[in-house]
Amino acid sequence: MRRPRIAIAELSRETNAFARTRVDLAFVERCGIARGATVVTRAQDTATVLAGFIDIANELASTLVPLLAVWITPAGLVTRDAYETLLGELIDRLETAAPVDGVLLSLHGAMVTEHIQDADGELLRRIRATVGQSVPVVAVLDLHANISPLMVEQADLLIGYHTYPHVDQRARGRQAGLALARLLDRTIHPTPVLVKPPMLPTSQRMTTDRPPMRTLMQHAEECERHPRVLDVTIAGGFPPADVPEAGLSVLVTTDDDPALAAKVAEELAALAWDLRHGFLGGVATWEGAAEAIRHTERGPLVLVDIADNPWTGGPGDSVELLRFLLKEQVRPAALALVRDPEVVDECFRAGIGATVEVELGGKTDDLHGPPLPVRGTIRLLSDGRYVNAGPMHAGVTVDLGRTVVLRVEGIDVLVTERAESPIDLNVFRSHGIEPTEQRVIGLKGKGHFRAAFEPIAERVVLVEGPGITGSDLRRLPFRFIRRPIWPLDMA
Repeated sequence: MRRPRIAIAELSRETNAFARTRVDLAFVERCGIARGATVVTRAQDTATVLAGFIDIANELASTLVPLLAVWITPAGLVTRDAYETLLGELIDRLETAAPVDGVLLSLHGAMVTEHIQDADGELLRRIRATVGQSVPVVAVLDLHANISPLMVEQADLLIGYHTYPHVDQRARGRQAGLALARLLDRTIHPTPVLVKPPMLPTSQRMTTDRPPMRTLMQHAEECERHPRVLDVTIAGGFPPADVPEAGLSVLVTTDDDPALAAKVAEELAALAWDLRHGFLGGVATWEGAAEAIRHTERGPLVLVDIADNPWTGGPGDSVELLRFLLKEQVRPAALALVRDPEVVDECFRAGIGATVEVELGGKTDDLHGPPLPVRGTIRLLSDGRYVNAGPMHAGVTVDLGRTVVLRVEGIDVLVTERAESPIDLNVFRSHGIEPTEQRVIGLKGKGHFRAAFEPIAERVVLVEGPGITGSDLRRLPFRFIRRPIWPLDMA
């Protein structure tokens, strides 16, 4: 009996349409594209969707056909050339690998390009046009996907993460692989229904270990116990993509029972609407953060600026959090991170132990605050590469580019060439800083940091400096989202 040939690929991209950094082909290449067999060697034994695909292919004795894989750091619009080149290579590799019996894809669901608003839908359309209607296509989506009708139409099955922070990626990859096996055996016939209530929640209150998202996920998982329900995906959406499909989605897929899918999807969408106000708030004022510092006994207090979150498309070069910590005279403290390639260059020229006076951060645009003049001592220089310990993205290598630990008035600041959201304790430990020994840990983030940092924290406080990734959607000049939509147009 011939072993089924299963093509696997990842093209994961979240677009902030208001970010000024365009994602060109050089940007994509810097993120690290794996091709062919390298897809498997890089992904196996990691807490990722691709690892879940590999697990199931091995368990079911399928033949893996790895195409390409890239996780593109969130930023602005993807250029036409970058998208068409990358997608063209994916299609060429798929055509060369023909025939394949099935396709497994790891996508995000919020990619926007200069010329296509629904770039994930278009990707799925071209995959479908390549393999035909008889070859099943299953894709795994991020919890922050902006799910579109085109995406649902072009895939046999879409499966979303159940957790934020995303600690279930490998499990969702396994789920997708098992579903593909059932599609190949023709033992299931997916009938999806997508419902999109007029909601545009932001993600600081979207974490799935607390209401309102925990309530929604608990109901979704209860619905999945029905023998005819194949999957229930609730995606909170990604507002700054600024596309008509932005916002919360409820996608219910049943086994040949569209009426049941519609019933469950409408019920869950109504519940999400009833819970909508729980998505608001959760952010302290800077005065409140100062009060939290004063009441911190042992620490660490984890203080997170959500307005310059690189994984939401922020440039990562805001220094408002450092400005605040210096004003509050917090010691000891460590901050990850400030992207500033110019300062990195200067520090590498000066060398370890040197004292430098620099204008730090605030160089990408005028939306994230001005630069901060600082005088600091260079404690460490590194290549910025480390491996996540987990629980999120365990085993995944992170590349910050050349990195400097600059001590400024007792605060250790990671100054980097690349912008990444610090989600793992190894961002500090790999640079000689023990996070549990800090009174305050400063981060750029939104929710992913919680998986690793909340267990060691005395307290977590979110603040919002100037920037394009925060909770106040009124800062963003939307052009393309559907209106009216909550919370911008209705109570």
